[in-house]
Amino acid sequence: MRRGTTPAITLTVDYDITAWTVYVTLRNGGNVLTLTNDALTMTYQNQKTTIALALTQEQTLAFAVGSCEVQVRAIHDGTAIATNIEKLDVKRILKDGVIDE
Repeated sequence: MRRGTTPAITLTVDYDITAWTVYVTLRNGGNVLTLTNDALTMTYQNQKTTIALALTQEQTLAFAVGSCEVQVRAIHDGTAIATNIEKLDVKRILKDGVIDE
């Protein structure tokens, strides 16, 4: 992901969590961003749930260049799951700030 952009991020979970309460958390240094069901699009196919999310320019600008951790947690009927923590690269840009059309 590149700072100041609006990336579409896709994650895959080996469970059917389409009816669950889902939290996707991204952490970069002291900046923590958690998105929930209303900001996620989930589809279940081939025994996996695909989670799609889009970030805003403001959200990506809050991240520092380096590594960003991402994890999915979900709960349904008292059963809670957590995925492994994965890493995304946060890349730099030359023109900082939000850009307009």
